[in-house]
Amino acid sequence: MLKVENLSFSYGEVQALRGVDIEVPKEQIVCVMGRNGVGKTTLMKNIMGLLKPSSGSIKMEGVELLGVPTHNRIRAGLAYVPQGRMIFPKLTVEENLKVGLSARSDKQTQISEEIYELFPIFKEMAKRMGGDLSGGQQQQLAIGRALVTDPRVLILDEPTEGIQPNIIQQIGAILEQLVEEKQMTVLIVEQYLDFVREHCQRFYIMNRGEIVAGGETEDLNQDLIKQYLSI
Repeated sequence: MLKVENLSFSYGEVQALRGVDIEVPKEQIVCVMGRNGVGKTTLMKNIMGLLKPSSGSIKMEGVELLGVPTHNRIRAGLAYVPQGRMIFPKLTVEENLKVGLSARSDKQTQISEEIYELFPIFKEMAKRMGGDLSGGQQQQLAIGRALVTDPRVLILDEPTEGIQPNIIQQIGAILEQLVEEKQMTVLIVEQYLDFVREHCQRFYIMNRGEIVAGGETEDLNQDLIKQYLSI
């Protein structure tokens, strides 16, 4: 569904990505892991077109995305939930969700009932300001806003960071539901090992801008964790 080949990127003289290769199969949840500062967020921003790589290829279903602006990547079926959520604190829950509608190519003006079925709390909190929500509720809102664009590939950057355990479980269940019922594909940056083992089918580990390991989640062993993930 999504294929990144030999992707490189630099911040000035600092090389942040070095020939990164990853494949995200259709209807799977794939995780990118690694310590802080190894290039995970930079990789996601390159995939979304927020940063421009110096070389490499990014394809979705075989179609090259390099040179395609971010808004057109969204219309092609990519959606992004950034680290830190980035909801609009001075807009209501409903207004935050409607922001996502502006990225759709079909000019839809109403939020799909499916969003409220996934996140029932949105209906009762529709008029509440985004900034008044808890961290977990804001994360759900950020995911909901991305889903409003009706994506085929959902990219999430550390969605469990700073979130209470019950919301983490809800997020995991929703991602699995999206894969099973909407045939969605999910690429996720995640540090929480239990979440990865429970919800992700495949993993990649990054270190110093490179992919250093990958495979099925059951292959994520203690040697890899100790070498690349433990603090």
